[in-house]
Amino acid sequence: MRPMVPGEPLPPTALQPGRPTWTRDLGYFLGGNTASWAGLGLADVLLVWLVFSATGSTLAVAAVGLAQTVPPIAAGYFGGALADRYNRRRLLVVTAVAQAVILGLVPLTLRLLGFQLGIVLALALAFETATVIFGLVTTVFLPGMVPSGGIEGANAVTQAFSSVSWAAGAAVAAGLLATLGTSESFALDFLVFAVGAILVALIAGRPAARPAPPPAARSFRDDFVDGLRFLRGHAWLLRFTAVAVAAGFFVTMFSPYLVVFTVQALGLPASFFGYLAGGYSAGFLVGSLLTGRFRLLEHFGLVLGLSLVGSGGLLGLLVVAPNLPFALVAFALMGILMGIVLTGSITLVQRVVPSELLGRYLGLQETVVWVVAPVGVVTGGLLIAAYGARSGFALAALGLAVVGLVTVASPSLRSIGSGPSSGGNGGLPAPEHRGSAR
Repeated sequence: MRPMVPGEPLPPTALQPGRPTWTRDLGYFLGGNTASWAGLGLADVLLVWLVFSATGSTLAVAAVGLAQTVPPIAAGYFGGALADRYNRRRLLVVTAVAQAVILGLVPLTLRLLGFQLGIVLALALAFETATVIFGLVTTVFLPGMVPSGGIEGANAVTQAFSSVSWAAGAAVAAGLLATLGTSESFALDFLVFAVGAILVALIAGRPAARPAPPPAARSFRDDFVDGLRFLRGHAWLLRFTAVAVAAGFFVTMFSPYLVVFTVQALGLPASFFGYLAGGYSAGFLVGSLLTGRFRLLEHFGLVLGLSLVGSGGLLGLLVVAPNLPFALVAFALMGILMGIVLTGSITLVQRVVPSELLGRYLGLQETVVWVVAPVGVVTGGLLIAAYGARSGFALAALGLAVVGLVTVASPSLRSIGSGPSSGGNGGLPAPEHRGSAR
């Protein structure tokens, strides 16, 4: 099969969903990635608990959040360039080992030095940097492990397992803190990451996992410029990037404040927030798997637009009629739609963007989304503080619906992913939220 030209219509044979050919290496990859996401779910809870229990300061907790947002912005594009420049399997192993080692240093420093906020923040920053690069490398590494027809199914299973394992890790963390204590819980999380590192290290090296090495005279600056030049040369990709960033802005306006909505709008204890998050995770699992079974990529631009309209509509209805049963259904359905969008987006990019540029493209997308995300979080927080959770959620719902309608109404966006008869031309990943998929 001839290589695909970036930006050309996807042929029907490339859009047909297919089951991946399950090999031992693919099993190692899936196991290692799943272990990493489970460890990440544990770490997200453990780090916040450690800082808050030791300081009692919300500002210290906010500092942890800030430390987690810096690496995607500062290291996203750099990590993508690394994935395009060096052996991807080796990078996968190195970053997996780095996650385990950095996490293991937390209980070690607690035992030797006691709690030191500066040390914990430095370790959180280093851990998140390794995690960002690991996530980018896994996405660019996967296509080399499966035949073209199996990429969609492999991504569906990978995304589904990632979402479930993260949610399970976060849930287990509470039980570990109650039974084992803080240091012991971190030590167990280190073992989870160590298992993941061992599994990815067992993946056999293969030529497909390594991009063509750049000329020795090329610098990282040259690599960065090539990535930007590729994006500028594909107008549809720039337009779609704008859609992804806009959708991510409105998602971050409401997603961090789900616990506030649970208390203010639903009139329930804050702990019920976990049920809504669980419903979303369950829906995301279903949506990811559905993407691998149906020919959604063939009309992905339309699917994306309708999914954003549907998510905005569900959120808006929840604002109008806030009650727990409908909230559970609404968030489960939103999870399904977002699972379809994210999994389909990743697959489409893997098919359209050349392998030697895939890391830089994904790194650039990661950087832009995370630059905009804090603006959405602050905007949503100010609106909710001033006018209440229902007002803030209503504006986020309206924004998502408008972005979706613009996507459906625009021929160049609506036709993304269409076969030759429709003249479509590819696609772009939707923004990843840290709690669902990285």
